Amino acid sequence: MKNRRSNDGKNAKSIAIASAIGLTAVAASLVAVYGSTTRRLVPTGSSSPESHWSFSSSNESDIPANNDVSGIPKDSSSSSEQVHKPESSEAEPVNRPVEIKVGNILPVEGEIDKPFSNGELVKSETLGVWKTHDGVDILCELGTDVKSMSEGIVKEIRDDPLMGVCVTIEQTNGLEAHYCGLAKELNVKAGQQVKQGEIVGKTSDTNQSEILQKPHLHFAVKENGKWVDPMSVIDKNS
Repeated sequence: MKNRRSNDGKNAKSIAIASAIGLTAVAASLVAVYGSTTRRLVPTGSSSPESHWSFSSSNESDIPANNDVSGIPKDSSSSSEQVHKPESSEAEPVNRPVEIKVGNILPVEGEIDKPFSNGELVKSETLGVWKTHDGVDILCELGTDVKSMSEGIVKEIRDDPLMGVCVTIEQTNGLEAHYCGLAKELNVKAGQQVKQGEIVGKTSDTNQSEILQKPHLHFAVKENGKWVDPMSVIDKNS
């Protein structure tokens, strides 16, 4: 019995010694790791109390190559670090057509016999009634060439019982020109594109509502659907 108690005491003492040795070894290992870690910590350069720290490598081979620091050229095959920049080149000028606005010309040369009434009623010499005069009457001989005052497309040709043969041209500048009292033999047809100065037809005596006046061309212009004074849109230098 006495020997048994002696052996139990020895075993307990041995276990305690072994445990102490193991704890000492673990503590020494932790101290070594902590010392190695703190030696690798370097400040980022800020002197503020909230300075950040980062790990530095003790092995130079762990530092990635940088042309600005190490002088070692970067691996050009690394697709993750390559930045493809578009080649800079001066923008070539774009050839755009220049729109040249040419002033409207008079369809015939002559004196204004009756001006635009601007909505006011005037007495018609032929009809004997008071009515608006929505255009101008330009004196000219019968058979005078009538020119398009600007480029456009022939919108309509009609034979009006009162105004006679009329040609309406929708111009590219937004105006709508009406040439009335023309001869039935015209130089244009509906849908035809005409140039400025192109002959539309000739003056005649088909305008029955103004037949008692001197021979003339009844010329009228619309802008945005409203009658305007034709002389106000004619280029004074034309």
